[in-house]
Amino acid sequence: MQAMEELENLAKKLDEIDDKFKTEDSSDPLWNIYVQKKDHVVEQMHELFPMVPDSFPLSRYLLSSSSGHQVVAVMWIQFKKDPFHLNILCYMLLNASSNFLTYHILHVLSNIMNQCDSNQLYQLKQTLLSYFPPHNTSRYAMKLKLLEKIEPQIDFSISDIVKDSYWWRDVESKFFNSLSGTSQFRLCGLRIIRNKKLFDNFNNYRDYLGENSQILFVYHGSSSKSLEGIAENGFLEPHMLDNVANKISILDQGYFGRGIYQGFAADYAIHYAESYKKSNEILLSMVLPGRSYIVKKGGEKYGQVCESGFDSHLSPENKEIVLFQSKQILPLFIIRFERIPNASIVEEHY
Repeated sequence: MQAMEELENLAKKLDEIDDKFKTEDSSDPLWNIYVQKKDHVVEQMHELFPMVPDSFPLSRYLLSSSSGHQVVAVMWIQFKKDPFHLNILCYMLLNASSNFLTYHILHVLSNIMNQCDSNQLYQLKQTLLSYFPPHNTSRYAMKLKLLEKIEPQIDFSISDIVKDSYWWRDVESKFFNSLSGTSQFRLCGLRIIRNKKLFDNFNNYRDYLGENSQILFVYHGSSSKSLEGIAENGFLEPHMLDNVANKISILDQGYFGRGIYQGFAADYAIHYAESYKKSNEILLSMVLPGRSYIVKKGGEKYGQVCESGFDSHLSPENKEIVLFQSKQILPLFIIRFERIPNASIVEEHY
């Protein structure tokens, strides 16, 4: 609690500096002194944040009428590198009355940009395009710099996700909830994928499916190089494999159909990654199954195209789904995993 009390005191100190100087004009002779004093307080905040509990009341600070509280909240978001509060930061950027606060919001947005997914980057881009700071100011230069960074990230990029941040926790939860076996695993690395072409193709196909546009999360195991290739170019459709058969090892013609195979359980994909690719990485994707045909046992659909009137095949035990078009799949994250050794059982002595 001591760290929280000190943060509260620092917020009050920022408000006191505002009351004393009462200037937002960078041409004012007191401007540099004003900014230096406030920057010094912000530096003290950063030293406290590692000691602040995760129960930090962010909403109360963000909604406060105190500029000092708002600066504390923005600095906390930067410390956590968490894009979950991107909506609030964008709103604050468009409505902030303080140049000092605005500059730090822009700086935080720059720092958390590589933790954002495609939707969040689109939102950030639109916010910046709606933000009109005066020309020949540091805020205007920062806006241009951010827009310049966003464009290539939206087109295609892969970034490391900070452990225990929003997307790490989200993927970790999906990963653990999907496990079907008794073996235990943990995440030891996570990379987020952004690909405008695949993103647009996926959403266009989703619109095409209409009421059948249910989204599922699935896993695919392969080598690190292959997963990066999929992240950039999407999955190869069956008819494309004939042209690259010498470059890609194909297990078989497809027991449940000649298509693109995905597993519903992370450990199912891990089995393929470890057994056939000697890899410790799998891919988490969103898929649009549309209307799914449930394949009967006995090799009914071995090497066959999609059943007429359907968009995908489901394996008899519902462990795998077979998609037939690349635009049905949107790669989201590359997960690096490791096995947790099972604890040895100590026999009880009577």
